[in-house]
Amino acid sequence: MNKKTINGITALFISLAMISVSFTGCGRAKEDIVTNKDGSADIMAESEPDTSLPTSEEESFDEEEEVPSEEKTDEKREEDRAISDTFDQAVSYILRSGGVTPEIDYETVKYKAAERDSELQVNKKAPKEIEERLKGDKVKKIRMHRSGNGATLDFDVYTDPEEGYIDKIVSTEYGSEGREVTGFYYKNGELLYTYRYLDDLYGINADDARKSGGQRCYFVNDFLSECYATYGESNESVTAASYDTMNPDIQKEYDELEEELINRAYVNYNTLKDIPSTAKVYGYVADEYGGTLANTKVTISSEANGYKRSVTTNGDGYYEFTVPINTADWYNMLFEYGDFADSEVNDVCIRPRTVEYPIGVTYMAPEGNNKHDTKTFLLDVTKQSPDKLREDQYEVVLSYNTEKISGLKPFTLDLDSGKYETHENQIITVDGGTDYKYFVTDQLNGKSGNDMTNDMSLSEVQVKVYNKIGLVASFQVPVGNSGVVWEVFEVKGSEIIPSNNYYFQSGKNIFF
Repeated sequence: MNKKTINGITALFISLAMISVSFTGCGRAKEDIVTNKDGSADIMAESEPDTSLPTSEEESFDEEEEVPSEEKTDEKREEDRAISDTFDQAVSYILRSGGVTPEIDYETVKYKAAERDSELQVNKKAPKEIEERLKGDKVKKIRMHRSGNGATLDFDVYTDPEEGYIDKIVSTEYGSEGREVTGFYYKNGELLYTYRYLDDLYGINADDARKSGGQRCYFVNDFLSECYATYGESNESVTAASYDTMNPDIQKEYDELEEELINRAYVNYNTLKDIPSTAKVYGYVADEYGGTLANTKVTISSEANGYKRSVTTNGDGYYEFTVPINTADWYNMLFEYGDFADSEVNDVCIRPRTVEYPIGVTYMAPEGNNKHDTKTFLLDVTKQSPDKLREDQYEVVLSYNTEKISGLKPFTLDLDSGKYETHENQIITVDGGTDYKYFVTDQLNGKSGNDMTNDMSLSEVQVKVYNKIGLVASFQVPVGNSGVVWEVFEVKGSEIIPSNNYYFQSGKNIFF
């Protein structure tokens, strides 16, 4: 192994904005650090066609000799299983946590790499088995804040519904220049493989990011066995078997990488396995002229789950709830203020993998005086169903207050082909079998460079998604945000995955 190879990988890790932490040397005991396991495991490697990196020519996926593994104790197996994530468990979690967005701590070293054994080899056919198993996994998304720098992270967590183990975690950390995407693969609670790359802010450049730079690391019995970096068409690698031939400085770089990934992988696993799916529902209440209404009573309820919670708005007319993901029905919302007429919003669809659902502004006034249509019932939409659609198609409808803004346009990105389009029509039809993202763009402000405007955020923008039967999803623009791009949702196959990310940094000029 030469120094150029190691330094190349180190430079890549720095470019990916990795956090540097001080660690003890690998394989040495440290009494105040908790080790993550007491046995060994079968080893799995990569097969991630959509989010991992291209396979190095140095890597072989030929079947290799299996490494014997020790069986976990029954107690340890139960510790590593994730909660079943029911509606009632989510209610209990919300009461315990107070509905506050949780933090995740990577700076504190809780998990340490085990002693290396360079004789052990990774099993490079296993990632395909994991990817195949993911098709039957239950998937949830959890939003957290990172302690220390306060960054927002979204985690997609794939759990085997029968065994209860997490198979895969994909973390997306949002920064000013882009998003750092890191994937962790596990078997029965033990780390096997990671990948990481830096994507652009909107997640639309993943394929280029994987080709131009990224890393893939393999683990055996909780030590780093092999790591690969990709630069365009070239690939570089480091292995534990070459560790003794490295100079001390390069050994330190290898140790720090190993410890950072081991610690982060098990902090993720042991934190996320006990957090159920929840979402933040929030919005503002105003009078008919736009003045904020403090002390408005806001009630959210689910008849199917027998669930009801109430809060009052603050001095800015703002309110928020943390609620369980609701697959049984749609949430209903009731707004009550003095002798004003009650307002209702009954199309709050908290779909799986929703982390935030903005309601927008709800206007209230004395009976008969409200200039705004806030009483919305959309549960029965059969009369306006786009029945001419095929079974695998969606109709996406963009609407907004044209008196407050003009020039809003849908923007779609095909995640398979990389093709993108700004649509002239506010109603578009898309195929459900295609993986794509849907955005709303403020064309006038975006083209003029007025990225910090809040015009779109204050213009009552709504996006509604219909299939052949009727309304299947509804999204309101986040209120009180500056920006010109609203990332609304993503479709994978037939699954609608909410995004609700709002950006003022327009990134590439493809939007405008």
